Amino acid sequence: MGARFLVLGGAGDMGSSVVYDLYSSNVDEIIIGDINEEGSKSLIEKLRNSISSNSKISFKKLNIEDEDEFIKVAKDVDIIINTIGPFYKYGKNIIKTSIEIEKDYVDINDDYDATLEILKLEEQIKNSNTRALIGMGWTPGITNVCAKAGYDFLDETYDINISWVGSAADAKGLAVILHTFHAVTGEVPMYLNGELCYVPALQSKLLVDFPEPIGKAETYYVGHPEPITIPRYLKNIKNVTLRGGLIPDWQNSLLRQFVLVGLTEDREINIRGIKISAREFLANFVHQTFEQFKMGGVEASGFWVEIKGKKNDKDAIIQYSGADRMNKLTGWSASIGAQFLFMNKNKAKPGLYAPEALIDPDWFMQELKRRGLKLRKEIRIIEY
Repeated sequence: MGARFLVLGGAGDMGSSVVYDLYSSNVDEIIIGDINEEGSKSLIEKLRNSISSNSKISFKKLNIEDEDEFIKVAKDVDIIINTIGPFYKYGKNIIKTSIEIEKDYVDINDDYDATLEILKLEEQIKNSNTRALIGMGWTPGITNVCAKAGYDFLDETYDINISWVGSAADAKGLAVILHTFHAVTGEVPMYLNGELCYVPALQSKLLVDFPEPIGKAETYYVGHPEPITIPRYLKNIKNVTLRGGLIPDWQNSLLRQFVLVGLTEDREINIRGIKISAREFLANFVHQTFEQFKMGGVEASGFWVEIKGKKNDKDAIIQYSGADRMNKLTGWSASIGAQFLFMNKNKAKPGLYAPEALIDPDWFMQELKRRGLKLRKEIRIIEY
């Protein structure tokens, strides 16, 4: 595959999994764009020593907040894969620069407000030479493709309900903590009765049976992009809901307390003359004491997608679910999506896409299976 992939944040928890999969896939060239020089070079050495690959791989030191530096590194690549979070902070500026230099773009954006901001760039992207695929990770990403698969199978689709569960024992980065606090704060978007509306986070509990090693776990309304993008591309759906939760369950209770006292809010607090965001303060504290938060957890995260509608004039329910390491679910999906975009660049017109608008579900699920990621599928036709 003769393409040059630039992985922003490629030394990080999610980004390193993107790099791993690209390298294992023998793409032509991979450039790790990261501020972490030591981590990037260590990753390259590890890959070269453990995997037989024809891929060229190199490192470019990059501070993403320096736009000129970003442009210099990105100007000769074919596809930019952005894994730098939190996306509510960095997402829009990175994609805007990618559009300006007319590079194809993929990200793992999981923040609903960043998605809404990026959707405002839709016309600008259409008028450029850029194909932008956003939310191509675990959730959103795999969840969107599963929703599309169920939607295609049914004759009519009414409801799509999505749940995810994450474990502190399955995460490393600061960005995922910031994202979680953001997703559970205030009112969050859901698509209900044919309209996008906002509801209080951490409400509407749903007990979901995830594949092992997770099992049953409680999930609640949280802020994510799926209720925003899915109704745009999959028409005539009445409801799209998104719930998330943490395991073990004591973390959900603790998280709710953090929310109630305002510690997850992105508001300024003063600590002995030092001004800092309450969310940044709490996230850094949790990150630095992560071993305590891992107690009782499993090294796995999960997703569950339920599609309801009709098949042959009968009510039908399709469910997809899976569980694996968070970085695999996220990073490998982004790599698969980027490779699909490159292979189909002559078919896909310049424009803005969510996974459900571009990715072929059968091909994608086969690629997950080939990597050892198991997907559980259940179909129930309701007989009266």
